Amino acid sequence: MKHLILGTAIVVVAVSKGAAQGHAANVKVMPLGSHDGEFCRYVRAMIFEHPDGTRILYDAGRTVAGAKDPRLGKIDVILVSHMHGDHADDRHIPAPNAGTCTKPDMSVKPVPNTSTIKIALATKAKVVTGSAMPAFLGKKLKANGGDAKNAQLVRFGANRKVSGITFTTVLTAHSNGVSPAFIGGDLGKMTGEAGIAGYAGPPTAT
Repeated sequence: MKHLILGTAIVVVAVSKGAAQGHAANVKVMPLGSHDGEFCRYVRAMIFEHPDGTRILYDAGRTVAGAKDPRLGKIDVILVSHMHGDHADDRHIPAPNAGTCTKPDMSVKPVPNTSTIKIALATKAKVVTGSAMPAFLGKKLKANGGDAKNAQLVRFGANRKVSGITFTTVLTAHSNGVSPAFIGGDLGKMTGEAGIAGYAGPPTAT
């Protein structure tokens, strides 16, 4: 249900933007699975494309082959619902169709960074999320030569316009710990040994 809420919220906002500008009110929705034409294990990522060309990537996850995935194209906004590895990307496929649908090849490990960060840097996209995640993701952007301000906060129940589209976040019921692998360094090692995760606030639907 969380995915449906997230997708619906984006489509509703994007359609109303198109209606206001006289565009046809059709938003393209493209799943980025590990294998063409199949919904396989770990499929989370989707691209929403507005008729005006604005492209929104939701939860890059493990089925996007990093920033060089040929299916990405132009990305204007990246949404992150929460920091679990299958959504924020702790490992991913080296290329579309790697491995099998039942057992995708997830051999690439971008930690302590994520595909979200690498894609944002490569496409100059804004990373939009709520909770305490923007501060964490902003530090990652800055550490990799990007602009921390490109990680943008939408407070729960509030609105923020990015690339001409208005986003709203709502609270969802799910855990949202930052894995020690994403933290890295001595602190990541210590949290891993203690069996705890970093605090990133509640997960969001945008």
